[in-house]
Amino acid sequence: MFDVDITYQSLSEYLNEIRELIQEVTDYQWVVAEIAKIDSDKNGHYWIDLVEKKDDQIIAQCGAVLWRSNVETIQNFFLKTGIELQKGIKILFLAKATFHEKYGFKLSIIRIDPSFTLGEMALKRKEVIERLTREGLIDKNKLIELPLVIQKIAIVSSESAAGYEDFLKILKENKHGFKFYIKLFDAYVQGESAVNSLINALERCMLEIKNFDVVVMIRGGGSVVDLQCFNDYELARNIALMPIPVLTGIGHTRDETVADYVAWQSFKTPSELAKFIVDKAFSYDSKIDYFGKMILHRSESIIKMEISKNQSIKERFRTSTQNCIERLDGKINLKLNEIYNSVLKKLHSQQENIYSLRHELNKSINRCFKIQEVNLNNINNKIRIKVVEHVNNGNFKLQSYMKNLKVSIKNILMIKDMKIDRIREKLYLLSPENILKRGYSITYLNGKVLKSSEDVSVGYEVQIQLYKGKIAGKVITKEEDIGESKLF
Repeated sequence: MFDVDITYQSLSEYLNEIRELIQEVTDYQWVVAEIAKIDSDKNGHYWIDLVEKKDDQIIAQCGAVLWRSNVETIQNFFLKTGIELQKGIKILFLAKATFHEKYGFKLSIIRIDPSFTLGEMALKRKEVIERLTREGLIDKNKLIELPLVIQKIAIVSSESAAGYEDFLKILKENKHGFKFYIKLFDAYVQGESAVNSLINALERCMLEIKNFDVVVMIRGGGSVVDLQCFNDYELARNIALMPIPVLTGIGHTRDETVADYVAWQSFKTPSELAKFIVDKAFSYDSKIDYFGKMILHRSESIIKMEISKNQSIKERFRTSTQNCIERLDGKINLKLNEIYNSVLKKLHSQQENIYSLRHELNKSINRCFKIQEVNLNNINNKIRIKVVEHVNNGNFKLQSYMKNLKVSIKNILMIKDMKIDRIREKLYLLSPENILKRGYSITYLNGKVLKSSEDVSVGYEVQIQLYKGKIAGKVITKEEDIGESKLF
């Protein structure tokens, strides 16, 4: 239940008391804080988020407002520092705490001290340089030997940067006509992403580092804050650890960043850096040209001296050679005469040998002919005897064959005659007369041989032929029989 005895206030009444209390106990005070966010509205008021960090951790934060009536302090800040108020800047400002029942707690800023921000940046830059020095990185890149002539250049910059255009123009339009191989590793060169973008460009450049003589990091002029990214420790460390020289041309003549400290050499502007590369190429080319002329001059002197020496040597050589030739001619002619006489003598001797050999050869040939003729006659006689022997043997064999043939034919004929006699005897035994002689007879009916009882009837008269004589008879009875007759 609600206790009616409790004393209470409305929210507005309570917050109003707080506002009055804050107004009573607070006054304008100089405060240091870092800008975390800043915006302006259509009425010209600036709304700012302020933070305080320790070891990159926020330990305090609040909102602030800079009314349009005090906006000249922002303009003054820019005129003195060349910096626009933005995130990341630490400022010293004069402000007073305010509280509103509806809008809450805020600091009302009426003045900003530009000298503090400049000093803060300088202090931070100094700390980075001291750290790089302690770690032995501040001069590390400077120890790398710079090529005698720079031809292959890796550029870390923004393609839209004015300094980049100036740099390219000087390289491409150099009056000496030198050609350079250039590759851009594009990166942001200002703003919140600049540090990471520049480091990323250096890392991409590292992947192709063998293709380049130097790395060039360039950016045109800008405010101190615009160049603040080049004071970053990690970026400076990456530059120091590059295995080839890094040349910088960042900002204007008055600007010198930490990147310039750790680079192999820094130049006040990108244009000066481009001129250095062109001048170095021209110096190298001039030296080459100078050495070429020196070598040519020296070569001509040496050639002349050698020609003179050669002429003398040639003359002495010619005289010596002529004398040698004459002596050699005499010796050669003498030797040729000796050789000619010797050859002539040997030639006569060889001719005599040839005649003798030819004579002996003819005699040998004739002897060979005669021997061969005798051999041929002997062979011919042997062949004739052999032929006669073969013919006689053939005749003997032929007569023997004929004799044997006659005997064989005679035997065959005798055998055949014996077979014919046996056949003849068989035929004789089977003749009708011989059959009748053994007691058989032949019956005729009307002049035809009667072979079956079926061909005759009872009462017919038949004739019977016997071995000796014929008889006549009459059929009294008959028996018919089917099949072959059986006499017995």
